[in-house]
Amino acid sequence: MFTWNLQYVSKIRLSETIKQLMPDPGKGDILVRIHTAIHTPDDAVELAAFVKNALPTAHILGTSTSAVLFGGRMLPDQCIISITQMSEGSIKTLMRPLKDDGDDMIPAEEMCLRLKSDLVCGDDGMMLTFFTEQYREVKHFVEQCNAKMPSVRLIGGIVNKNNMGAGDRKGICFVFDETGWYDEGMIAAAITGKTLESTGAFASGTQVVGKELPVTESEGNRIIKIADEDAAVVYREGVGDGIRNDPDIGFLFPLVYCEEGNVPFMIGYYEDGLRANHNIEVGKKLKRGFIYDGRCVEDNRRMFSRIENFQKAETIFGYTCRDRVRIYPSSVKWELSVYENSNLSGCLTEGEIAFDGEKNVFVNCAFVVMAVGEHESVQQYNPYVFSNVDMIGEDNRRLISYLMDIESRYERGGDEYMASSLREFVKDCELRVLYSEKESLLNEAALSMDIDINGYDRVCLIDVLDTAGMRMVFSEQMIEMTCKGYISRCAAFVSGKDYRLYKLDKWQLAIAAPSYMVSFSTFVKDMRQLQSELFKTGEDYIAIVPVFCIINDAQTERIRSVYSSARMEMVYKNIQFYICDEEADRIDEETIREKYHMVNVINYALSNDKVIPYFQGIYDNKTGTMHHYESLMRLEDENGKVYYPGSFLDVARKFGLLYDSLSMIMIRKVFEIFRDFEDKSVSINLGIRDIKNTEMKEYIYSFLATVRHPGNFIFEILENEDVDDYEELVTFVDKVHALGARISIDDFGSGYSNLQHIASIHSDYIKIDGSIVKNCCEDQESENLVALISGWKNLSIRDVKLVAEYVENEAIQKKLKQYDIDFSQGYLFSRPSPKIRDPRMDPDTKEPEKADKA
Repeated sequence: MFTWNLQYVSKIRLSETIKQLMPDPGKGDILVRIHTAIHTPDDAVELAAFVKNALPTAHILGTSTSAVLFGGRMLPDQCIISITQMSEGSIKTLMRPLKDDGDDMIPAEEMCLRLKSDLVCGDDGMMLTFFTEQYREVKHFVEQCNAKMPSVRLIGGIVNKNNMGAGDRKGICFVFDETGWYDEGMIAAAITGKTLESTGAFASGTQVVGKELPVTESEGNRIIKIADEDAAVVYREGVGDGIRNDPDIGFLFPLVYCEEGNVPFMIGYYEDGLRANHNIEVGKKLKRGFIYDGRCVEDNRRMFSRIENFQKAETIFGYTCRDRVRIYPSSVKWELSVYENSNLSGCLTEGEIAFDGEKNVFVNCAFVVMAVGEHESVQQYNPYVFSNVDMIGEDNRRLISYLMDIESRYERGGDEYMASSLREFVKDCELRVLYSEKESLLNEAALSMDIDINGYDRVCLIDVLDTAGMRMVFSEQMIEMTCKGYISRCAAFVSGKDYRLYKLDKWQLAIAAPSYMVSFSTFVKDMRQLQSELFKTGEDYIAIVPVFCIINDAQTERIRSVYSSARMEMVYKNIQFYICDEEADRIDEETIREKYHMVNVINYALSNDKVIPYFQGIYDNKTGTMHHYESLMRLEDENGKVYYPGSFLDVARKFGLLYDSLSMIMIRKVFEIFRDFEDKSVSINLGIRDIKNTEMKEYIYSFLATVRHPGNFIFEILENEDVDDYEELVTFVDKVHALGARISIDDFGSGYSNLQHIASIHSDYIKIDGSIVKNCCEDQESENLVALISGWKNLSIRDVKLVAEYVENEAIQKKLKQYDIDFSQGYLFSRPSPKIRDPRMDPDTKEPEKADKA
């Protein structure tokens, strides 16, 4: 078995790719899964028919969705086509309506028996199964499959809508194959074989709390009574009155089937009852739950352990819930990244069918995975994700805010405000959400709560340097002993003060106090004393170097960014104690306004196609012609004003996603402009952030693999960010060279780090820093540097060309030719323009050349 995952671009590209992959029906059955967010039902059927024409024996299963899972990422408004080639097993697919002739849905038991008769060969194997949203019997169907096909493992769920619709209908869900589509239907694919094996699991991050709640009255998917009391009242008393004004709070607190392995499902709150996405049976026992980051990590570790240790992981299917993406976006991004190097593919659903290791279950707001294979195979995973779980803490914010609101109202209203069940529930939530698991110390969520509610605005962040180096020298036992000693000494110090201690990461702690309880000078003095005590290490412990950063007037939304800036300065100045007084260092109002004005400009440009490539010619000093062009980014606002990179790039980098979006649009546009040129080349600026962006790299590789003249594209490595991973940079350079494109190093001579660039990577061009070039006629040292670089080129065994930028006049050009510089770039030959120009002098409007590091 082998699986290829393809992002759909066009039928021509798809046809070419299928020919290159050469799936062979003679070697075994072929399954094609199509999950689309960009096709109407009729267009989806046409696409399936196109695939069927290219692969006549293929079995096709298609669903609508609003986003696909591909390459460890969730991609909205895309279509993914997954082709699975079997080597020994067999595949059968089936699509049918949910109703026979009348208005009633086919009962779950009958649906199960029909699939067993028409689709499943024997009792072994696995089955992909998808239903449109009208089928409320999904849970009962899964239970029937467990009873009647106990060895068949399921994955799938309720189909998610896309926004394409059919006719006047928008936002419908549908299933399809090459013969047609249903918006009230189901589709399934059964995979069987003597050597076929599979395993699966799901992660929801749901923590179960409270007592059992039996369903005593229900109607379809509506729960009317729990323990003979009004279900809406029982639920509201359990999670608080806030749900009346904000029904989305229900997504923070799912209900759980406690007798079925703590399987969660989301509910909709209504005054006349609670509604689920499936029918609820009387007699089922429920509990309340809540979703939080610690349990999410635990669930995903458990699931990954099962998948990682599975010996036949030739193909990985994955599906995640639309509600999970909406309410817990950071968790979804984090958990998918574990599988970024595997062939996991799938889409968003609105309820998930999963195999939990023992039986099939129907869950909600979950991430479900199944690994399948016929022969031994090991996928590439990214387990290092589990060492970086900070990002998913963001998903706790809404839960914490709600708990904080209940707490503050309780403080104002006394015991009478909250029912006892709600007090117990809030306490259970806080014990899980606000404390670290091992040491029972307050965590970062508790710090946020204390800052926002209790006025703990004086914070000291403590970290330990070179913990990675410890692992190279000392045993794990010694390291753990040292870490525990470090934490216990901090805890002992805090216990004698009116301070609180928080554990943010293994070695990172925080100490906080409210300003109304302790003066700033006293707080600073105490922290200096603690640092001095931590430096004193006995023979039982490893010597540690704790760094202290004190933040006055701390605010939850700024504490991380303030600390990051402070840490950079601490490293640069080699200091271990830093005081950041927010009152003293407050940025002036005009600077803040200008920053957010520029954010608005960037967002406008992104939304209105106002990211504009400009091009500056680079002159060949040997032939006297324009050899290639450098692409430079410009933005235009709603008034037609053009902005240069110097005014917006730094702001975009601080809001990383804005930079990523600008960079991707710029590269796409430049690629399209130069795609079909045979005699024109272009250089494109890339920072290390771009090179570390997986989506960006894959797009570049895909483009170069299909364009007719990859040698016309030069990637210019910029120095606007520190290169912190030369191995990744070298890998990128080697891949680009293998695909036929070229590499340039920018600003050579501007700093020591460039020497490492030259030593580490093979470049085709080296661009001499403009500050050297424009001073080479007046400053002897600058001329000496030009001579030195030219001399190095002559000594090098590499075939490398030199480019001089900022060539502003004939005197500079004459000097450069004396030193045999290959190419010149500057206003003497060409000014940046949205049009590709070739004349020696260009009449375009002048603009500051120094702004063009984009």
